[in-house]
Amino acid sequence: MVERTDEMIAIDADGHVHESDEMFTEYLDPTFRDRTRGWALNDDGNRRLFVDGVQHPPFPPEISVRKPMSAGNRLRVLDKERIGAAVLFPSATLVASYLEPGFATAMTIAHNSWIADYVRPHAERLYFAAPVTIHDVPQSAAEARRAVGELGAVAVTIRPNPVQGRTLDDPSYDPFYATVQELGVPLCIHESTGCMETAAGDRYGGMMDPASYAFNHVISHPFEQMFAMMSLICGGVLERFPNLQVGFLEAGCSWVPYWLARLDDHFEHRKLGRYMPSLRMRPSEYFHRQCVVSCDPGDPTIPLAVTGLGAERIVFATDYPHFDSGGGAVSAFLSCKDIEPACQRKILHDNASAFYGVAVPAKATAA
Repeated sequence: MVERTDEMIAIDADGHVHESDEMFTEYLDPTFRDRTRGWALNDDGNRRLFVDGVQHPPFPPEISVRKPMSAGNRLRVLDKERIGAAVLFPSATLVASYLEPGFATAMTIAHNSWIADYVRPHAERLYFAAPVTIHDVPQSAAEARRAVGELGAVAVTIRPNPVQGRTLDDPSYDPFYATVQELGVPLCIHESTGCMETAAGDRYGGMMDPASYAFNHVISHPFEQMFAMMSLICGGVLERFPNLQVGFLEAGCSWVPYWLARLDDHFEHRKLGRYMPSLRMRPSEYFHRQCVVSCDPGDPTIPLAVTGLGAERIVFATDYPHFDSGGGAVSAFLSCKDIEPACQRKILHDNASAFYGVAVPAKATAA
């Protein structure tokens, strides 16, 4: 087991931010500011994102979103957790990206400008993944270029859900994938809850039904990631873009060996395999060449994924400060049985460092 000291031993491959009021009042295009108050308290005293007077996500009343946190306070959390660096993903903007295309696009542009300013004073430890929407492919490519080239994003992130009826293997997205590959940063697939295009979004009361939230939350993340992985691999995207690195985040990791085995089985079937004509390798080989998946810190099934995938394809992530995350993420991971110390080191630090091109600064010490 990795020695329990005050040394910074982890990189958070998927942390989040709750966007501050300034993003909505100063960074968001004025055309859209009257549509959202950003994070605000509802009649029950719970914090929600309000858009056009509707509360998002469709949380039940037992759940309230944590208050936005300053970058300085976020560093104190990292110090306490022994996390040397974190790659930050959106929250409100992630939710907004399933709304009307013009508003969704405006939110991503505002978020990228805001988060770049948020992390800039702490650039050795705080990094960000730039959300884009893929309703308009030229626009999404242009925003990826701006976010990476001008603002310093270390990744580009999209949702896995169908957009305007198109799945992620649609050839119309190729210019976007080509841009991300050219930029040399990974593409991260990240789901939320509330999008009616989500798998099973029409069941269990509907995706916007708070009473159905638990079922929909169980379903949305892993099932949409399965669809995304199938589309990107079996649909030939990774064959067409062999240098594009892809991360599948916030859905656990032990489903991946099963899913790759199933995809391989269909590819190798003498009749079904002909319907994946663009593939030159087994689906699992594309995953091992180009992909990673994140683990939930205390998931007892992580060893199954290590056995099925190898530790090199798994990254550590906290999901903090979302409601289903908590303190002690590194300790929770270290408490998982049957993971060798060398594998712990790869998952906690080395894999994310290589995937994002970031490192824990040498002088980072616990507070």
